[in-house]
Amino acid sequence: MEIVMNPRSRVVATVAFCTSIFCLGSSSAYAESTAAYLSPSLKVGEHLSDVFSKAVSIKGTGFNEKVDRISGSADYRVTGVTPEAFIFDEEGRYDGRPTHGVTHDIKILQDGITNCHKGKCVVDDDTSGVTFNPLLWGNAPDGIRAGTTWTVTIPKPWEIGPAGTEQVRVVRVDPLNDVITLIRHGSGSGPSSDDLYRQQSGTPIQITTTTGKTIDVSVIPGQTTWRGYTTICKGVIVSDEIMVQRHVMLVSKGGDKFEGEQRSYTLLNLSQDTI
Repeated sequence: MEIVMNPRSRVVATVAFCTSIFCLGSSSAYAESTAAYLSPSLKVGEHLSDVFSKAVSIKGTGFNEKVDRISGSADYRVTGVTPEAFIFDEEGRYDGRPTHGVTHDIKILQDGITNCHKGKCVVDDDTSGVTFNPLLWGNAPDGIRAGTTWTVTIPKPWEIGPAGTEQVRVVRVDPLNDVITLIRHGSGSGPSSDDLYRQQSGTPIQITTTTGKTIDVSVIPGQTTWRGYTTICKGVIVSDEIMVQRHVMLVSKGGDKFEGEQRSYTLLNLSQDTI
């Protein structure tokens, strides 16, 4: 199985952008402006950077555990801020893959959900990255504090998860630096957007049976659950981890069937050497 690399724009703040990012002990007992924590506050000329990784594992009876991993880094420079969008140049690198130089004029619309490039706009369904994304986090209530909760209906498949329902809880807030930490728990059924991409591109998963036979299989997903822990500073994701687990059936064209448990997770973190 080759991990699907969805186009993404992973924007994380510089160290200077949030100088006290690791000083999160001062949770406020009072309601604070939701926008201060979750709405991006980027400026032209800012240099942004992150590192990220993704792993997918399927383990079951009758085949060897299938594990795929990918990692990389990305550097961005904000080139424009308008009432409609944030605009930036991106230079990313996936480890072990060819580099493609700088991509200019990528736009993140102010809705936080839509990314545009060269006149083409798509819904950002990546698991993590960029800024606070209401597609996966919903719309937080006004007046937010430690202990605030809300329920999210995710209407469509996303990178490693299906449409479903999610509960979000505020773990702590730091009003001095506009930093917030959130926990999310969710469940759903059906395919992820990675699954849909493989189906549309005709790219099967390849497994090796315990008898040494290598075969192509399709994935039939079962019930999915996920949990994650995320820190955000002024609307920009600073660190994020999420684990998605589900039961799957693997089916070959020849009729072979295998049951397994799949877990997928992504990690994203502030790059400490950002200028």
